[in-house]
Amino acid sequence: MRPIHVVGLVGLSLIWGASFMFIKIMLEDMTPLAIAWVRVAGGGVVIAAVLIALRRGVPRSRVYWRDAAVVGALGTAIPMVLIPWGEREIPSNLAAVLNGAMPFWAAILSTAFLPTERLTVKKAAGVTLGFVGLAVIIGRDALDIGATSTQGQFAIVLAAFCYAAGAVYIRRRLLGVDSSMLAGVQNLLALAMLTPLILWTSEVPDFTALEARTWVAIAGLAILAQGVALLIYYWLISNVEATQAAFVTYLAPIAAQFWGWAVLAEVPGRALIPGLALIILGIAVVNRRPRTAVLVAEPSEATPAAR
Repeated sequence: MRPIHVVGLVGLSLIWGASFMFIKIMLEDMTPLAIAWVRVAGGGVVIAAVLIALRRGVPRSRVYWRDAAVVGALGTAIPMVLIPWGEREIPSNLAAVLNGAMPFWAAILSTAFLPTERLTVKKAAGVTLGFVGLAVIIGRDALDIGATSTQGQFAIVLAAFCYAAGAVYIRRRLLGVDSSMLAGVQNLLALAMLTPLILWTSEVPDFTALEARTWVAIAGLAILAQGVALLIYYWLISNVEATQAAFVTYLAPIAAQFWGWAVLAEVPGRALIPGLALIILGIAVVNRRPRTAVLVAEPSEATPAAR
């Protein structure tokens, strides 16, 4: 990669790693549904402004909008409610690591639903390592389903599953479409799904009463993590190899540990570091390809990183 690509990759990792910290701060004044709504609305404004500046035409195909609605639900609306819901009960650094399960769910779902994907010994080994890492992190809590901390952890893992399902659906139904336009349409449809819910539950935040700290977190989550970061990511997958763009999956959970410690004074638990190491090793095994395969990989086949 050229130096500018490395800068983009590191910046993207820092932004997506910080998103879990931003959510934790926003939970002091807002509900999980409100956080998801504000995040999607703010990110949509940024992406829409870029698309208007580029004069991109709006897709007219009904099939496109139907498929984009599925991606909007799986890849945006549902996980972006689940993550803050889970973070009410667990630290942000733990949520970031559990969200790292996304590549393993993607590997399983790709094998099941994409004809070109096969379950190889290498892929099976990587998935196994990843889920062992998750088991190490969750530990005995997995047996206590009634505990709120356990429910919070499972909510994050379920969000990672939704991200993976959305990514696999894109590869099956929307591979090769304008990725920037898809990001904008996905945000728009997710906003359309979340708005009736937030009005029905009367969870629209009182913006006049929010603390300055919360406003900073809103700007970071909505404008940076949901708007700017998506544009950076799609720029990367258009300019570097798919496996190189996927490095953000390794780096974002590590960046989240830094932000959790620096801003929220979170100290990683004893099981978090070995579990994270197993997850990163599993991702490396799943993503590792022979050099010949890497050379012919299409950038658009990279799946969006969980964040």
